[in-house]
Amino acid sequence: MNNTRVNTASTSNTFIRKQNYSSTTVLIIVGFLVFTVLCIYLYNAYKAFKAKLLATNVTKAFTTCPDYWDSIGNNKCQNTKALGSCSTTDGANIMDFGGEIFTNANTGNYAKCKWAQGCNVSWSGIDRLC
Repeated sequence: MNNTRVNTASTSNTFIRKQNYSSTTVLIIVGFLVFTVLCIYLYNAYKAFKAKLLATNVTKAFTTCPDYWDSIGNNKCQNTKALGSCSTTDGANIMDFGGEIFTNANTGNYAKCKWAQGCNVSWSGIDRLC
């Protein structure tokens, strides 16, 4: 009985089955590989685009003064055209943006935005931060 098993095992080892793949199977495999490579490429391109976008937003410099105001130096701006609702107050035609609240690296632009909205003054790039 053991001899029969050995013969059967040796017979099946010498018989190598040949796999026949249909063209549909090959197309599915190749298509999946192309799709995977395309997804990886698009993901890397998106990451590079997002990094570039963040880099431009961080380094974007805003103007010192609100729109149509004149800079008179030392972070001071003069409202020569009487724009906004704060211009009706006496002495409000000159604003000092040199204080800690406006120069803070983390919250300064936000404070400028709140000020611009409170005075109803447009300030390119700043008035959309809050």
